[in-house]
Amino acid sequence: MTKYFKTLKLNFNKEKVLYLISFVLPGLIFLSYFFYTKNGVLTVDLGQQYIDFLAFFKSNLFTHPLRLIYSFANGLGGSMLATDAYYLFSPFNLLLFLAPQRFLPEIALIIITSKIATAGLTSYYYWKQKIDNEFYALAASAAYALSGYTIANHFNLMWLDSVLLLPLLIDAIDRVLAQQKNHLILITFLLWFTNFYTAYMALAFGLFYLLSKLFFFDKKERWPLFWDYLKKSMWGSFLDAFMLLPVAVEMLQGKAASSADWSLGFQFTPYNELAKLADGAYDFHEMQEGMPNIYIALPFVLLAVFYFLSKKIDWQHKLANGLLLILLLASLFWTPLVLIWHLGQFPVWYPGRFSFVLIFFALNLAITALNQREKVKFWQIGILILLAIGLIVFITLNSKSFAFLNQNSQTASAAFLALGILFIGFIYNRSSFAAPFFCLIIELELIINLVLSLNNLAYQDNADYRNFVQNTSQVTQYTKDHDDTLYRTEKTFYRSDDDPFSANYYGLSTFNSISNQRVLNLVSNLGFVNNSNSYTNFGGTPITDDLFGIKYYILPNDDITPLKTKKQMKYSNSNNRIDTSDYAIEKRFKQLFLMKNDNALPFLFLSPDATKKIKFDSSDITDNQTKFFEAATGNKQKLFSSVIWPDPKLINVSSWDGGWMQYTKKDKNQEGRVIFNFKPQTDDSYYLELPGDVDEDLIDLTVNGTNITTSVRDQNSRLINLGSRQRGQTIHLVFTLKNNQLNLNAANLWRLNTKKLEQTMTAFKKRQPQFKQTSALTIRSNAFTTKETETMNSTIPNDFNWIVLDNGHVVHKNKILFMNTFLNFKLNKGTHKITLIYVPWIFLAGIFLSLLTLFLYLRIRK
Repeated sequence: MTKYFKTLKLNFNKEKVLYLISFVLPGLIFLSYFFYTKNGVLTVDLGQQYIDFLAFFKSNLFTHPLRLIYSFANGLGGSMLATDAYYLFSPFNLLLFLAPQRFLPEIALIIITSKIATAGLTSYYYWKQKIDNEFYALAASAAYALSGYTIANHFNLMWLDSVLLLPLLIDAIDRVLAQQKNHLILITFLLWFTNFYTAYMALAFGLFYLLSKLFFFDKKERWPLFWDYLKKSMWGSFLDAFMLLPVAVEMLQGKAASSADWSLGFQFTPYNELAKLADGAYDFHEMQEGMPNIYIALPFVLLAVFYFLSKKIDWQHKLANGLLLILLLASLFWTPLVLIWHLGQFPVWYPGRFSFVLIFFALNLAITALNQREKVKFWQIGILILLAIGLIVFITLNSKSFAFLNQNSQTASAAFLALGILFIGFIYNRSSFAAPFFCLIIELELIINLVLSLNNLAYQDNADYRNFVQNTSQVTQYTKDHDDTLYRTEKTFYRSDDDPFSANYYGLSTFNSISNQRVLNLVSNLGFVNNSNSYTNFGGTPITDDLFGIKYYILPNDDITPLKTKKQMKYSNSNNRIDTSDYAIEKRFKQLFLMKNDNALPFLFLSPDATKKIKFDSSDITDNQTKFFEAATGNKQKLFSSVIWPDPKLINVSSWDGGWMQYTKKDKNQEGRVIFNFKPQTDDSYYLELPGDVDEDLIDLTVNGTNITTSVRDQNSRLINLGSRQRGQTIHLVFTLKNNQLNLNAANLWRLNTKKLEQTMTAFKKRQPQFKQTSALTIRSNAFTTKETETMNSTIPNDFNWIVLDNGHVVHKNKILFMNTFLNFKLNKGTHKITLIYVPWIFLAGIFLSLLTLFLYLRIRK
C-alpha cells in the first residue's frame, strides 16, 4: 500500500512538473532573448499604437471606466467599444496594474511572455491526450508556442489570446464529438471576448475541423453532434453580444465600409511560401509586404508529411485531413480565401493573420504520425530525404530573392532537416531516448529561429517612451488643473499617432484599425497627413487650429543640454509648424513649452448660416480649408492668396523645355538641387503645398537649413509651413533630387492672411457659449441667448448615440452634417442651456441580449 502511494505521488509530481515545464520553457526562451540583448520590446505597432492603448486602459479602467465607452482622445472623438474589444479586453492586461506607467514597456513584455507561456501550457494539455510520450507533447507545445506566427506577431499581443485558446477549442470540439463533458461555451465566449478578429479565424477553423471529423460517424449521429456543437457555439457567441453588437456597428462605419477587389488571382507565387519554412524566415520587409509566417520546427514539417506516408493511418482520414490542409494552404495566397479569412479586407501589414490555425493543424498531424509508433520503411525515409534536399536546394537557390535567407538561416535549416531525417529514420521507435532527443533538438531549433528572426528587427529604447510620457503628461496635467473647459491640445512633434492616449489629452491624431470613414475623408480633404486607419496634425494651419478647438500647443524646449542624455526627450517627427510659436507662451517646462491659442473655438459653436453639404476638391487643400472657415463663421473672405514662385537656382539640374517647374539632373552621378529664395512682404504665414507624389523617395527638403519631413501615407497633398512673421527675411527653400527627375508643377506657394483670420475669429468667438465636459459621456453649456434662429455646429463626429437636450428638452439633430462629418442642430430665438449625453444604445442592447442569454441558459440547464 505504501509503495502504491509513493508511485501515485511520483506520477502526480511528474505530471505537475511537465505541465510547469510546458509553461515555463517557451516563456523563458522568449524572455531570455530580451534579457541578454537588453532590447526593449517596443517596435512597430506595439511601440506606435498598442502601448498607448494599454496606457489608456491602465489609467481609466478602475478610475474612469466610462472613458472606455467614448473618448475625445480617440482622434476628434469616437466610441471606444470596438477598440476595447480588439485591443484591450484580454485578461492578461490586468498585469498592467503591477507597476506604474513608466514601466509599461516592461509590463508589456511580461504580458507577451505570459501569453506565449500559456500557449505552451494549453497546447501541451491538448497533445498530452493524443500521445503517450510526454516529451513529444512537450516538443509540439513548444513548437506551437514559439512558432513563426508567434515570433512574427509577438508585438501584436492582442492576437495571442486566440493562439493560446485554440488548443482548448479543438479539445472542446473533440469532446463534443465524443459526447463528453466539455467547455465549448466558455471557450467560444473567451475567444470572442479577448479578440473578435482572430476569434473569427479560430472558430472558422474549428468548424472546418468538426466537419472533417463528422464524416467518420454514422449518418444518424452526424446531425445531433453538429447541433450540439452549433448550439453551444451560439450560446457562447450570444453571451458576448454586449461586445459583438457594438463591434459590428463600428466595423460597418469603419473598415468594413471600404471595398476590396475580389479577384481570382494569387497574392504571390505560391511555391515561394516554401522559403517561410526556413529558420529565421522573418524580417521587416516580411512584416510589411511579405508572405504569411508558417514556420514550425523543421522535424515537425517532415513528420507532418510522414502522416500522409504512414501505412497505419487509413486513406479516408488522410483524404479528409489532406483536403483541410489544402484549403488552409490555399488560403495563404489565393485572393478569395485570403479575403474570407480576413473579414473581407486585405491585411495592411502582417500577412496571413490566420496562419496559427495552419501551424496547429500541421503539428496535430505530426503528433498523430508520431503516435502510430510505426516502423519506418526505406521508401518512406527516401521520400522524406528527397523532400528535405529539395527544400534546401530551393532555399539556397532563392537566397538572393529573400533577404532573410542568409548563410545562418541556410545552415540552420539544413542542419535541423538532417537531424529530423536522422530521428525519423534511425532513432524514432528504436531507442528509449528517442523522445527526449527529439524534444531537445526541437527546443534548440526554436531558440535559433527566435534569435535569427528577432535579430532582423529594431526595437525602441524604453527610456524614450518614459521621457515622453513623463514630460508630456506634466504639461497636459497643468492644463487640466488650470482650465476646466472642453478643448483640444496638439504638439509640433509626436512619438506616435496615439500620443493622446498615453499623455492623457484630447488631440487631433489617431492610429486605429477601427476608424471613422467620414472623419478620414474630411481630414484628407483638409490636407492632414493620413491613410486608411490613421491621421495626424501634420498639414494643419491656424484656420484648422481655431476651428477644431486646438487651444493649447506643446512645443519643444531645445535648451535641454543640462539634462543627462537618458533623461532627454526625443522630439522626433517634427511638424515644422513655425506659426505655432506666434501663440502666447502659457508656461515653460524643463523640456517643453506650453502655448495658448486664444481664438480656439469650443467643440460646439453658433453659426449664422444653415448647414449645407460641402463639395470638396481633393486637389485643392486651401480652398477646402476656406470652405471650413466659411461654413463655421459665415464669413466669405478669402484668407489664402497665391504667391508667385521666384526664379530657381539650379545646381546640376536643367529645366524641361516648354515645361513648368519640371527638372532633370544633368549628371546622374552628382547631386542635383533646385533652390528657391524669396522674401515675404508681410508678417503672415507662408506655406508650401506639395502634391502627394512628391515625397521622401523623390526629394530631400530643407527650409533655411532645417530638414523637413516629406513623408506621406496615402499620397495626399499637404501644406508645409515655411515661415511666419518674417517680413523682409529670406526664406531659403532647397529641393535635393533623389531621382533623376522632379516635377513640381502641382506645387504651390500660399500666403495665409493671419491678421484677417485673427480679427474674424476674435469677434466670432466672443459670441460663443462655453462648454464643459461634466463626465466622460456628458457635455454641458452655460446659459446663453440667441436673438434669432441659428445653427449650433460642432467638431464632434456625428453619432446616433448622442442625445441633445436644450433646457431639458430633446432637440432633433440636423440630417445634413456639418462639413459632411459633424453633428449639428438648430436653435430658435431665446435662452438656451445645452446638454449632450452619449448613450451607447447598441452596447446597452448587447448587454440586455447577453443577460437574457445567460438567464435562458441557466433556466434550461435546470
